[in-house]
Amino acid sequence: MISLIKSLKVSQAKRVNPLQRHSYKAFGESIDLEVACDSSVSDREISDIRKLYEPFFASRALPKSGLCLDTGAGEGWFAIPFALCFSKWQVVCFEPEKDVFDRLSENVKRYGLTNIVCINAALHPDLKASPLAVRDKSECSIPSGLIKALEDTQPALFHRLDALGLFAPLMPGHKKGEDMLTLPALPLSILSALSPDFVKMTAPGCEKAIALELKNCQVGYIAGRLYSYVSSNDFYPESEAGMREFYLLNGKHVLRRDYEDSFDNRKAGLDVVVAMYNTYDYIEECVDSLLADGNPHINVIVVDDGSTDGCGEFVAQRYTDNSRVRLVRKANGGCASARNYGRECSNASHIAFIDADDRVDPEMFTALLEVARYTGAFVTEGEFKLLHTKNGRDVFTPSHEILSFTKPGRHVIGDYDFDWIKGEDITTAQPTIWRRVHRRDFLDRQNIRFPEHVRAFDDQIFQLLVAHHCMGIAHVRGHSYHYRQHDAQDIKQGDERHFYSFNMYRNVFQRALDEGWPSVEPVIESLLNTIKWSYGQLRDDLKPIYCEAATEFLATVMKVYGVKINKQRLLSTGISDLDFLVEHTLYDMRNDPTNYGLMRLESWRWQPEFIKMMKVVEN
Repeated sequence: MISLIKSLKVSQAKRVNPLQRHSYKAFGESIDLEVACDSSVSDREISDIRKLYEPFFASRALPKSGLCLDTGAGEGWFAIPFALCFSKWQVVCFEPEKDVFDRLSENVKRYGLTNIVCINAALHPDLKASPLAVRDKSECSIPSGLIKALEDTQPALFHRLDALGLFAPLMPGHKKGEDMLTLPALPLSILSALSPDFVKMTAPGCEKAIALELKNCQVGYIAGRLYSYVSSNDFYPESEAGMREFYLLNGKHVLRRDYEDSFDNRKAGLDVVVAMYNTYDYIEECVDSLLADGNPHINVIVVDDGSTDGCGEFVAQRYTDNSRVRLVRKANGGCASARNYGRECSNASHIAFIDADDRVDPEMFTALLEVARYTGAFVTEGEFKLLHTKNGRDVFTPSHEILSFTKPGRHVIGDYDFDWIKGEDITTAQPTIWRRVHRRDFLDRQNIRFPEHVRAFDDQIFQLLVAHHCMGIAHVRGHSYHYRQHDAQDIKQGDERHFYSFNMYRNVFQRALDEGWPSVEPVIESLLNTIKWSYGQLRDDLKPIYCEAATEFLATVMKVYGVKINKQRLLSTGISDLDFLVEHTLYDMRNDPTNYGLMRLESWRWQPEFIKMMKVVEN
């Protein structure tokens, strides 16, 4: 905030602007104000009404009556048209500068508005609070005792922000100078006493203190500007304070919470689903890393998928007194069914899925949730590094991404910097769903779930669908997922489970047809990458049949979509003569009509169970 104040200081002397009349329309009302401000200030005020307040109220059904607080009223740019449009609402305007306050009062008087109370004061976080009776919310009028308290101002030190035409409380470490002045002020406790229904936020340097003061108040709406970063947690009310919607501009970003978050059945926050099966040696380390930074908006749902090594009992005993950890149990059904079950047990606005043998940097999910809230991103992700345990010591290896992200992110929210990554780049990348936070309404709306009929690689289809529908992911720097490497991992087994990938991609191509995707080129590139990786992992006895499966699948895709995959791309999979095999198969299909139904036909070569059974028969 100190740097902001210094950057906004354009002169040490107060500038005097001539009086003028400014006409504009707001909330359907024609307004003519007497003002004395720079054009930059008037342009900002009108822009905020057009781009912020009018859309905010147009998309909401406000109560017929209520109490509105305008924390930086100026000459009445917002308050007067709001009071005219919402005539049954009472509006309290705070304006500390005497000459501006006089013009505000004159403008209100000229419009004959009796539902506006003008207070010659600003809010200051350091003033001592006096006990005040809380306004009865069933009454819009302000009790006489509170009116008297509003007039009982105290002198306080502020800095003039000339470029904004506003004031900020004197901040610790800011040297006193000619830009400092004494203005009438009120303690923040007046906010709780007034118990407003809507707060217009225009209070540089005071935003965090106002947010904390309102946490236990039943304030339904907050909108305005944040001139300094404030943690999103501060604006979410305590549960007993009821529902709240807000829309707060902070530079290029917006902290928002509104009807899209499904208030009736969603709580604000993040649930991290931990799919657990026989991971006794790792589960404590995993859960403790999720709880490490103490964020009350992040909770953990551990799904015991029929474990037999006692890890379920351990979690039940270890975290029995921790309200942020919930253990749920189910019969063994595989990782996909455990993740889906945990999702159904969650009622949070955001959700993540991690493996029980992994862990995270202490603040990783806090960073991802914060960026998600300030950007509205459907998906945010952190970085990841490989975790090896050698001779009882943890050793980290950077992921392949270290070569892609060598500079700080181009976007900043508070202490977090990030970049936007295109969805198509996620499509062709390694499946890493465990380092991401997803908006729950996004997953529900797009019907994205983990396929439960498979026991491996279920995250592949999940990532492909997310990447297509989200369009882009916010990649947050400096916060990593610890991806444990050990011999028991599914991806390191060169067995028949690698054939599940064909089943996964078949489902994706079917979705693409049903939903009319404009291009499947990124999915084809992902398919070729997966074929290359699986073929290199497979046992030698499975490679011939995998070659047949890949040939049949690629020919089907090319026939259905009418696409051509050139020789170089086919041979990049590492399968010798794959280009010839695919071309030969297409030749055999030359007289078959092009039919989207081909993508729905099954092949035994794409089913691990059939291949495993065939191998048993052979032996």
